[in-house]
Amino acid sequence: MLELLSADGPDPDHAEAMMLYGRLVGTWNISNRYLFGDGKWRTAAGEWRFGWALGGRVVQDVLFCPDFHGRFPGTTLRMYDVTTGLWQITWISPKLPSQFSQVGRSDGAGGMIQEGTDSEGRRSRWTFTEVTSDSFRWQGFSAAPDGEFELFQEMHATRR
Repeated sequence: MLELLSADGPDPDHAEAMMLYGRLVGTWNISNRYLFGDGKWRTAAGEWRFGWALGGRVVQDVLFCPDFHGRFPGTTLRMYDVTTGLWQITWISPKLPSQFSQVGRSDGAGGMIQEGTDSEGRRSRWTFTEVTSDSFRWQGFSAAPDGEFELFQEMHATRR
């Protein structure tokens, strides 16, 4: 199954557009901080791997941060939609369980922004900023339907 899932690179017909997230393909060390339900921030180290999938039309990742007592791996599928020029994004973590559905695009400043909802219907926003070939910053925000976005997670990644 895995050999059918993986791809060697981006779909050649859309290679340029695929590089918005395709530039993240590889393995990253992360420094992660997460706001827990008790209102306290906790930090942990982890690993984030990005790869090409499904004929090079998808960038899939697996995020693993073992030190967050009870936090289990999750995966994101980022599919480039050739009809809209946007990215259809789904993140799942079956063990939690949790799921996010988002739409992604360039933020116009060299990064990416993804917006949508989580499995409980809360609005979500994830951003990739300060993106270079060797590092990036990721932030996760959540909001009540009529509320402002609040930061709940932040990761700094460095390429291995």
